Amino acid sequence: MPSTALPRPSPRLTAILSLTTALAAGLMPGATMAQQEDTIHLGEITLFANHWEELARKAAATATVLGEDDLAPPISPDLDAMAARSANTVFQRANAQERLVVRGMSAFDNALSDPVGYLVNGVALPMGTIQLPHFFGAGNVTLLKGPQGTIFGRNSEAGLLSFDTIAPGSREGGEISLGLSGSDAGASPLGGNGSVIWSGRADGGPALAFGLDYARDPGVISNPATGAKDGGKNRRVTGFASAEWDLQHGGYLRLSTLAEGQEFNKEQFRYISGPLATGRYESVYSDPSWERRRMSVTALEYGASFDGFDLTAITGLTSFDRDFVLDFDGSPLALGVTEMDVSDRAISQEIRLTSAGEGPLKWVLGLHAFKQSTDADFNLGAMSTDRHTEIDQTGAALYGFAEYAVGERFRIGAGLRIDHISSDAWQSFTSPMASLRYEGSDSSTTLLPKLTLAYDLSDATTIHASYARGYMPAGYNYGFANSADSLTYAAEYSWNAELGLKHEFANGAALNLAAFHTTVKDKQITETIPGAAQYISNAGEAESYGIEAELAAPLASGWEIAANAGWQRARATSFRTTSMDLTTGSLVPVDWSGNALPMAPETTWGLALSHRGEVWRGRVSLNGAGSSWFDPGNSVRQKGFTTVDAEISRGLGHGELTLWAKNLFDEEYYSTAAATIRGVVVEDGSPRTIGVNWKMTW
Repeated sequence: MPSTALPRPSPRLTAILSLTTALAAGLMPGATMAQQEDTIHLGEITLFANHWEELARKAAATATVLGEDDLAPPISPDLDAMAARSANTVFQRANAQERLVVRGMSAFDNALSDPVGYLVNGVALPMGTIQLPHFFGAGNVTLLKGPQGTIFGRNSEAGLLSFDTIAPGSREGGEISLGLSGSDAGASPLGGNGSVIWSGRADGGPALAFGLDYARDPGVISNPATGAKDGGKNRRVTGFASAEWDLQHGGYLRLSTLAEGQEFNKEQFRYISGPLATGRYESVYSDPSWERRRMSVTALEYGASFDGFDLTAITGLTSFDRDFVLDFDGSPLALGVTEMDVSDRAISQEIRLTSAGEGPLKWVLGLHAFKQSTDADFNLGAMSTDRHTEIDQTGAALYGFAEYAVGERFRIGAGLRIDHISSDAWQSFTSPMASLRYEGSDSSTTLLPKLTLAYDLSDATTIHASYARGYMPAGYNYGFANSADSLTYAAEYSWNAELGLKHEFANGAALNLAAFHTTVKDKQITETIPGAAQYISNAGEAESYGIEAELAAPLASGWEIAANAGWQRARATSFRTTSMDLTTGSLVPVDWSGNALPMAPETTWGLALSHRGEVWRGRVSLNGAGSSWFDPGNSVRQKGFTTVDAEISRGLGHGELTLWAKNLFDEEYYSTAAATIRGVVVEDGSPRTIGVNWKMTW
């Protein structure tokens, strides 16, 4: 099938990027010559990549850390903020699915997990990106790149993103924020948001923290046929609460919970080719389309210190519910709707010992166990097929990692995780032609080794290297199976090598460089089979390699710059499967070996210039990506694009007034796209949105 090219970015954005880069370069000499009191130093950034605290600039890991300023936009940020700061990282936000693609690695469409792991308040999220709440109340957010399974287990093949909500008692007081926003793309009425956060300590009682955040977006998508104008309507509520008790002998007990609920209209796809093609933000749906999501993460953490080591025990409970109704084909034809209802519950227990003290040997030894239950109902009304699936999983792992300092400059680390997962599932399939019930199971033990090296060329410069194995566990095809054979698929495995350099300049600027190479075997891919079904096999192989750079630098007089750039080449080295020929409606064998992996642009970049003063504060940022493909067949391509965000704030006593804009120049791009028998269907990216917020602290 010939490729479909999507619109080119506006030339003015390229000019703005060049101008801003030149401005930043012009300011850089000022940072070198500025006096100490004129420069805002960034401070030391620390990581817990191996569960012990270490300086990020000394760690044998590639990481991007979002700090307080990155997490302080008027509307609570999500993975867009991380993608903007991290090279070779793309966040796909679409009403069908959400995923963070790190270094070209992603799962097949609508998988129940993905290769990026997530940890919230020390608890793993088994469902992946779609289960992650907004970063409301987060102290900082860290993305570790490359396989992290040796320490953090399954579903961290491409990396691990983690954050904790603010510690109880970490602030003595609170913050309230209120705002309005709108878009000139057709939103009516205005959207709004509001939040409150408080932290303190009760007299004679525990330290406390809580927060509540609400956001409403009226949407910009209209349907000329029905007159509806709320195709992208979205409402979200996020809240957290935590309490911490000091125990005798220096121990502590902390209870925290974070929950989020979201409802939105799914009438967001439109055709850009064929007889049903419409303009930007216009749809032609004939059937109702909506979605609800509810998620929660609860953690009970106990910690105590002993002679030579610290003990940490975390009991985690997670819940996730998703249900939707969707027009089958997004057309005026009344063909029925697709319905899905997914419910997931998981309980986990982590117990670990971590070395304490300043000796040359640092180590961690841990035990992790979990039990997870998933129910999924998937109904294709237009094809009169209905599937009900129940999946039960249990797992246990023993892991350890140690790093030893050979002299003052050289550190070598090695670790291993022994990870065992047992699972079983059954599915009932109903259609006009048959009523079936079939089962599947899997039991496997995986070894996940990791080796790291770090050498300090000087106190300001460190080179590091790592070699690690990653994997994605076996799973079950809840949506498109029709037999026991097509219900199950096996685990995929990868090896990742990385070499990096970190340097801190005299003025506090930090530069991180990294090169990586990843190979994937037994890659989980989808194959279309007769009977309105898909088979998920392990027939694929892939390779990804590239380079990336990230810079954060304080400039003179309160200015600061943050920049990142990445280049990668992510390809399927072996990908022979079957696909639907849209011209004949029949299945044909295809060889997609050599194709680019989906959502893996060869280049990404970001540039942010900010200023912090006593009264005024401001920030302008540019984020862009080169062209990429939406599908493994490389039939629909997104042209490269760049978006511009800006905000300016003025302090008013204990308050602050902020004027902000997202996608300031209204760059046209697509969140997702696919080729169908009626033409290419897309979901438009976010429009220009302008808002004003007021914040007060006490």
